Amino acid sequence: MAKAFSIYGGPRRSQVGMRRRSGDRNGRRRVIVKTRTVRMAASSRSALMNHIAYIRRDSALSKEDRGQLFDRDSDTADSRPFVDDASRDRHHFRFIISPEEGAELADLKPFIRDLVGQIEKDLATRLEWIGAEHHDTGRPHVHLVIRGIHQDGHDLKIPQEYLYHAVREHAEDLITLELGPETAQEVERKRQAEPASERLTRIDSVLERQSDPNGMFELKNSPVDLRAQHAARLRTLERLGLADKRGSGRWLLDPDFKTVLTSLGERQDRFDVLNRAIARTGGRRIDADAVFDSADPDARSVTGAVLETGLHGIMHDKSYIIIDGLDGRAVFIETGGTEPANLRQDMIISLAPDDRAPEATDRAIDRIARKNSGLYSAAFHQKDDPRVTAETLRRHIMRLHAMVRPANLHRSSDAVWTIPDDYLQKVQTWEPGESRLRKPFIRIESTLSLSAQIKALGLTWIDTFVPSAEMLHGFGSQTADAQLMRRAFLAEIGIAPDNGKPLTPEHKAELVRRDLAQAGQTLRQTIGKPYAPSPTRGEVAGIYHGPVARISGKFAVIERAFDFTILPWRDGLERSRAMAVSVRLQSGSASWTTAQRGLTI
Repeated sequence: MAKAFSIYGGPRRSQVGMRRRSGDRNGRRRVIVKTRTVRMAASSRSALMNHIAYIRRDSALSKEDRGQLFDRDSDTADSRPFVDDASRDRHHFRFIISPEEGAELADLKPFIRDLVGQIEKDLATRLEWIGAEHHDTGRPHVHLVIRGIHQDGHDLKIPQEYLYHAVREHAEDLITLELGPETAQEVERKRQAEPASERLTRIDSVLERQSDPNGMFELKNSPVDLRAQHAARLRTLERLGLADKRGSGRWLLDPDFKTVLTSLGERQDRFDVLNRAIARTGGRRIDADAVFDSADPDARSVTGAVLETGLHGIMHDKSYIIIDGLDGRAVFIETGGTEPANLRQDMIISLAPDDRAPEATDRAIDRIARKNSGLYSAAFHQKDDPRVTAETLRRHIMRLHAMVRPANLHRSSDAVWTIPDDYLQKVQTWEPGESRLRKPFIRIESTLSLSAQIKALGLTWIDTFVPSAEMLHGFGSQTADAQLMRRAFLAEIGIAPDNGKPLTPEHKAELVRRDLAQAGQTLRQTIGKPYAPSPTRGEVAGIYHGPVARISGKFAVIERAFDFTILPWRDGLERSRAMAVSVRLQSGSASWTTAQRGLTI
């Protein structure tokens, strides 16, 4: 018997070998498997709930089964007890399993149950798991979540070699058993489709291996039966500018040809997702700017309604948003995570290119260093700002560690950092190269759809939005129509701006007043005190009760001795919940102060 690894990480004797199979597939069908081990932390339960909510949302092939999860025994599994139990585990495992011929299976659930059964035999334990079928892309696949607990109560530890290779090999064996081995005709059909593909293929890896260290490929080195296929592929690469013919049967491959092909394939995947989304919405356009690049400082800002959020890619693990823009163009944005953005369809958002300005942390480091002959330390920072917290100091030190090489920083044995005069310039030079790791800037303009805003009693996005001449198509045209209907509704309730003119500050203040009056009536029973409208000027003091989200925005509820009032909310107030606060109202602005710390927000 071959040596394998136990579930506790040490070696044990097992009937399941851990060695990889040879390159000869012998008719085995392909299955792509991606796995991730997720450690649970204090805040991870909500992340697990969000992940399962997503895989449930887009699950199943038929409308009747949409939204269903399955497990070992049921096609309609309940995720709540699973999440409750899994949130107490040290970790859990997430899988995406995608058979190449998954579309030929009417139901992937029996295949997954057989696969999990084989994993259970290998690991000698019963597994608790939950999964969902996805048929929302051209390649059907299954999302699978397995608890990280052994049936004896110990943590379930699975060697990486098993996760990365054995699970895939078991899956390929099962799908081959179900559909039969790949026939010679199927293999040939796939081979014929690959040469003209404008994405990375299996042929490209062969071409790279057979090239010399300088990238020169000679067709005579290919097997006789593959030379025609390789020649066709090289002609495609030549057309794409990724190979240069240097004589009969000789091509010089671009050093980055595989990277470029990968990018081309990902771009095509994005356009495929876009086309499926706009197929449900008439009058929308796709152009060269349809894929938003947050790393491009010249990228145009986009405002529009959320058409769709989800995951894409061959492993269905890259999150995206599609915006229905005001200019009638649909825009695809990759958000950089492995979970869909927490946005609802028809929300109105704005998207802006990545801000390249130095962060507040970098500006503070540079400012303190300039005051101390180019030196920074926690002691210098505390001397400059006695109120600085230990957490803030920790963030600054972490930032310095990250910038050691990009900014050529030096740290002495007594934790004093030498900061160069051009530190901020070096930060800005370095950040563009790292911008692919940063998410684009997204601002929620309204959680309400256009139709919901028309008769909303509060200050809405279409009350403040100024239309432009480009709003002739699609969502832009719908917005212009909604503004006309909104004006008619406002006239009905006695807030009637002059025809064609924007709302005055008095009109906007009246809409907010009515919105907050409604909120006051709703909160009156909860707080047990009457609502009193806030003054426009002067000082208000009381206990910060908490925030309230309204049509007009986010507001702070302030409880006083005999009543309560509602005021504009500010970042930082949550640190003062159930504490005494005061706010000075002046010229439309609010300056908050916590009574306990005297901290102006």
